[in-house]
Amino acid sequence: IVSGVASELREVFTNLVINALDAMPDGGLLAIEARRTGDQAVLRFTDTGIGMPEEVRRRIFEPFFTTKGHAGTGLGLAISYGIIERHGGQIELASEVGRGSVFTITLPLAKGAHAAATERDERPTRGICALVIDDEEAVRDTLAEMLTEMGHTAVKVSSGPEGLRWLERASFDAVFTDLSMPEMDGWAVARHVRARWPEIKTLLVTGYGASLEPNGEWTELVDAVISKPFSFDEIAATLARLMTAPSEPLPR
Repeated sequence: IVSGVASELREVFTNLVINALDAMPDGGLLAIEARRTGDQAVLRFTDTGIGMPEEVRRRIFEPFFTTKGHAGTGLGLAISYGIIERHGGQIELASEVGRGSVFTITLPLAKGAHAAATERDERPTRGICALVIDDEEAVRDTLAEMLTEMGHTAVKVSSGPEGLRWLERASFDAVFTDLSMPEMDGWAVARHVRARWPEIKTLLVTGYGASLEPNGEWTELVDAVISKPFSFDEIAATLARLMTAPSEPLPR
């Protein structure tokens, strides 16, 4: 949690997204991540665009400097730089021609947020081993990273069949499975897990979570539904509810 003017910070984030899209005229990937490091919030915008040479990178935050010709004012990043500075933070850029760019924003946590986050992190919990099944690399990487930061172990796989092979040879406490996947969807994964490993907690990750009826099929096949986009606190709270004093996995 940071303290600031929401509209101004939104302007910065929007500007970085637009710049990333402009830097990927033939398509690409934009990854946005946020995490807490000590008493600071760190946000990173990583694109796979055309990148920029060092002489451009050094001047990118200067007022009226632009690489967009008549299409740009040269003020967007300069304004963004000023907004972040007014919020007591920093914005930095790393870039390489042909290899994309990374904008990193560091902002101080709001007063009391660091203490609250530390208290949350220090709550005694048993680390679990989770299997993350999702055909979208960005989603499974994000979820696995969140689990790792919570002190858990995460194994990432890209398909239902691959996940079932892992379940055959290793012990897991929880399975996070995406709903919409080719070859084998989340429901099929959940049915296999419930039938063969009923002791494992199964969590369905979906962009359609709100539309699932609470008394529908999912109540018998999965232990929880996680709606996309999910947050660190949502995952932590769901695991805390499901894994309270969990028993050891049954031997295979």
